[in-house]
Amino acid sequence: MFRRFFFCCFLAASLVFGQNTLSNDNDYNKKKSEELASLAVSYFKNNDLKKSTELLFKAKEYAEKTDDYALIARMNGSIAHQYVQLNLNDKAKFYLDNAIKQINRLPEGDKKKLLKTLSYLEIGNIDFDEENYQKASDYYKRSLREIELVKNPDEQSIYHHRRSLYNIGNSYYYIKNDSAEIYLNKALAVKSNYNKEINYFIYNALSQVYTGRKEYQRAIDTLKIVLKHKNDLDKRLLSDVYYNLSQDYKALNDQYQYSLYNEEFIKLNRSIRESEMKAISSAINAEQKDYKDAISDADSSKKNIVIISTAFVFVLACAIIFLLYRRKKERKVFENIITKLESDKIISAENKLEPAVEVQKDSPVQIPNSVEQDILEKLQKFEESEKFTNSKLTIASLALQLKTNTSYLSEVINKYKGKNFNTYINEMRIAYICQKIYNHKEYQNYKISYLAEECGFASHSSFATVFRNITGISPSVFIREASKNQSS
Repeated sequence: MFRRFFFCCFLAASLVFGQNTLSNDNDYNKKKSEELASLAVSYFKNNDLKKSTELLFKAKEYAEKTDDYALIARMNGSIAHQYVQLNLNDKAKFYLDNAIKQINRLPEGDKKKLLKTLSYLEIGNIDFDEENYQKASDYYKRSLREIELVKNPDEQSIYHHRRSLYNIGNSYYYIKNDSAEIYLNKALAVKSNYNKEINYFIYNALSQVYTGRKEYQRAIDTLKIVLKHKNDLDKRLLSDVYYNLSQDYKALNDQYQYSLYNEEFIKLNRSIRESEMKAISSAINAEQKDYKDAISDADSSKKNIVIISTAFVFVLACAIIFLLYRRKKERKVFENIITKLESDKIISAENKLEPAVEVQKDSPVQIPNSVEQDILEKLQKFEESEKFTNSKLTIASLALQLKTNTSYLSEVINKYKGKNFNTYINEMRIAYICQKIYNHKEYQNYKISYLAEECGFASHSSFATVFRNITGISPSVFIREASKNQSS
């Protein structure tokens, strides 16, 4: 909030200064901003996010010295888009708010409608990234309504029309709406020579629709269309294509092709992560420059500047100390998890030789000793079989597998395991995936959604919630600490 306040002051000061120098420098600043933004797009397409981010901040500086609200909106929107790519959604929202303020100052017309389309698309992208797929879909539909009101569409308008259709189709896939394929095909049907790269994103989304219907070969054939243009692809898209191909071949039990594309995914994903970290560093440096400029432009005494600088340094120091403390605490939690996993292995091995120790004495359900021991033995085999990773598993289906009833099974789990059925299953699933991540380096490069599916959870969000509740840290933190162990 502190940094945001001063950054807003800086923006206001820049606009006033821009208006004062309008007569001399307006055209030059517009041209310079456009040139830098165009160059930033080129670097972005080459996956040089660091250079792209630096150029966008410079383009924004020039834009803010003009009276062109549309240009200022575009530069702030472009930075917001960049932050969305880096998964820094709070930062993206800040710059998107700045863009929307400028858009609202424009007179009604095609330019305003186009920029409103872009703002709705970016807001939708943020909601999509945060897995609020229904909200994302609503914003995408608002973007479609705006772009369809443009009276004289040019190539850019047609392109964003296609984007709106594609994003609706893509979000529909995630909310299980049967119209996903319809909207994606509508996007393909709109013919335009402007930014043909969007076709590759559409095909990738269509492949996921086919995979969801278990039409794995059709999904593979669709992705192979995209791979024909491998050298033209955005690296994040290429990473997704490799990942989706690996999963489709895995579903078809083609181990060779699965391994081939999985290795390509892991290798490319590592490169993307390194690039993103450089871009984040670049963005932080650019924001620090904005902050310093805001202080130098402020009409205040040296005393106030010293106070502000001291306060900033103090807040920054506190933030660093807090971050180090949290990292240390997370490391301790991680080590405790690994210790417990090793300990549970030993206990499990010992329990094969003797009956489990009862956790509860009182029991509302009376079970014959022979039946109780039979259920315990079958539970032991069940735990070793890893069948608990089946996402459709319920207490009723497990009782059926063990040839008993749900009352007896529930009572034995409560009595000997000291927990209810859901907790019992979830703890085994989390322990299973923790061991996979810790012992198999490739798992540290997989998406969280894949890890969730691997251990039996139906969704990314439920997996992340259960993981944190059981372990005390998030899956991403566990992966980070596990990767440190691998590299040390």
